[in-house]
Amino acid sequence: MNTPPRLAIAIQELRILAYASGNFGKAMIFAGADLTILYLLTDLMGLSATTAGSLMLVALGGDLLFDLLAARLVIRLRSRGKGYRWMVGAAAIPCTAAFALIYAMPALGVRQILALAVALLMFRGAYAVIDVPHNALMAQVTSTSEARGRVSGYRLLFSSASSLVLATILTPLVQQAGSSQAFDRLASTGVIVGGLCAATLILCAATSPGGTRRTTPSTDGIDIPRRDPMVLAMGLLACLTGFAAPAFGRMLLFIGTYVVDRPALVPTLLLALAVGQFAGVLAWTALTHRFGKSVLLAMGHGVSAVGMLLFALALSSPALLTGGALIIGFGLASVFMLPWGLLADAVDVVEWRQGRRFETGLFAYYLVVVKASGAASTVLIGWTLGGLGYVPGQGQSAAVQAGMLALALGVPLAGAGATILLMRRFDLGHRRHARLRAALGWRQARAMDATGAVPVNPGRSPFPG
Repeated sequence: MNTPPRLAIAIQELRILAYASGNFGKAMIFAGADLTILYLLTDLMGLSATTAGSLMLVALGGDLLFDLLAARLVIRLRSRGKGYRWMVGAAAIPCTAAFALIYAMPALGVRQILALAVALLMFRGAYAVIDVPHNALMAQVTSTSEARGRVSGYRLLFSSASSLVLATILTPLVQQAGSSQAFDRLASTGVIVGGLCAATLILCAATSPGGTRRTTPSTDGIDIPRRDPMVLAMGLLACLTGFAAPAFGRMLLFIGTYVVDRPALVPTLLLALAVGQFAGVLAWTALTHRFGKSVLLAMGHGVSAVGMLLFALALSSPALLTGGALIIGFGLASVFMLPWGLLADAVDVVEWRQGRRFETGLFAYYLVVVKASGAASTVLIGWTLGGLGYVPGQGQSAAVQAGMLALALGVPLAGAGATILLMRRFDLGHRRHARLRAALGWRQARAMDATGAVPVNPGRSPFPG
């Protein structure tokens, strides 16, 4: 019995939402650690900012290795019939257990640098085994440029939902633990958040579409064509997205506590940031039907830059600071959601040019760069604060406060300008991508008619990227 077209579309949309729901669990633990880990290391565990930054440098090295190892593991397991979804479900519990361990360490009295480094590496390694296959699965969930923009919006919608939890629960508890030594409550929260994350990821793995197609080393790999213009462009975008854009969120705890001297305002600012992202997700997702993803990404950076300028001019006004955070969140919705849709399209472009579909390899490459640049940003924050003389829990000098503002606002503003310039050369709209997909289908069909095998000879691309 044939399924009615409208019902089939609704079922497909629900399955796409099931895939995107994985971002709720991923963002819960990774963004939670990203927002609070430096503050936890300095203000709860008593490490100097320089030492904490050095620990994050260890995490950076781990990210460079773990994502590549995860990609190799994914490719090998897919050749044996265990696809992306199997990997996500299998790694969910180990990853969330490592997250809970980090937030239990203050209650356990652990202060040793080696133990902290091992815990961080365990968490980042387990997270990579989830993150690589879940992101690569996006290239199979849907194939059109417009739909990929919509899927990117759904992913960020779930990420923004997790941001509400972080703003209302995890961040206030980290602050409270720093002031009242409520370490047991912090540890319990880590267990609860980790359990919620694990349940979400397992459900996502069980209900998502795609990800079960077998591959062989000839159709995927991590030895990607790094000189390809599209690969270079995505690498630069990953660097800017990981290093610059999140710096504002990473610094909010410090800005609220030491610059505007209103620690109680931090949860409000984080909530405003999350609410702005919610509104932004709805707006940018609706616009993906009309505009290409590169155009919307440039617009999002412009909006976030306006919000940051307002924030800088309103340090003495909590209401205006909150309004600035709302605008920043609205713009960052585009900044964080659309690169993934562009990356899925880039897989198709590189397949046309190279004659091989580097699906897992390209997603692993992007993840390595975006995570490494994010960790490098955290290292820069720690070392800069340490060099300026930051002392946790005390009033800060004018130089330290100025450094905090430069890190929170100057770095993202510079990144926004660079990304806008990059997007002017990133011309791959919906129509061009549709032609590309048609050309790929035609070439594969012709090769299958001739040999019965997937084509391996590269073609010259009429679709510059």
